[in-house]
Amino acid sequence: MQTTQSRLTIPAGERALAMWEVQNLMSRHEYYHAAGMNLEEVDALWVARHGPNAATATFASPLWVMNGIETIRRAYGEENQRNREKALKTLAGIDLKIKDVPENYGAGHEWAMHTSTTPVIEVAGDGETAKGVWYSPGLGLETKFNGGKIGLNASMFWEKYAGDFINEDGVWRIWHLQMAYDLVPGLPQEMVDPIMLALGDMADTGPVEAAREAGERMSGALPPGFSQPVYSYPVYSPQRPGIMYPRLPEPYYTFSETFSYCNSK
Repeated sequence: MQTTQSRLTIPAGERALAMWEVQNLMSRHEYYHAAGMNLEEVDALWVARHGPNAATATFASPLWVMNGIETIRRAYGEENQRNREKALKTLAGIDLKIKDVPENYGAGHEWAMHTSTTPVIEVAGDGETAKGVWYSPGLGLETKFNGGKIGLNASMFWEKYAGDFINEDGVWRIWHLQMAYDLVPGLPQEMVDPIMLALGDMADTGPVEAAREAGERMSGALPPGFSQPVYSYPVYSPQRPGIMYPRLPEPYYTFSETFSYCNSK
């Protein structure tokens, strides 16, 4: 540790290593998510279920906030796992070459691939927490079943992530994660045609619709453990002014002296 203004501060080398570890953590989130392994992601990358930060963990979108690691695990992890199993069972009933076995989980479900670009990461002077924002473009393909046929909903994602990260027992963990969507347009038909062609007689030849972000398919009252966000980032429109959101991280010494990306009251 170095002393700066009467406070011990981690050295530059330790700060640089922490930045890489936080970047790797967010990249691992993207890889888990692309594989549909949300439940495994929560257990591997987020704060510990029975640790000191479990109750204050959050996962937020423009429409909702999941509060606490148990809510995140249930809604983002366990529900996704049930949907994977249900989708595989339906697919196996249509395509008899596909077996309904655990190693095929993900078949028949959705594929959401995000990237983590343009990182801005700040590590606290005390080395206990870090903050980061990323632009996260990607693709979303959602399988749909209709009368024994297989179709797709498909979209491009133009969105941003912001996160607070905390070091638990020497390992960096996701503490708060927030999404902000700029634009989620459908994919051009010519980008989807090769996939539909490969399905042969099983293909649903109806129109390919735009897929919605998974978290925005929710309707009705928010489930237990969810709350409304403090601020709901508006999608792009010609009438929207330029908005720097989420707020870029700024240098800080300890988490109590900075803002939070939890977007919850």
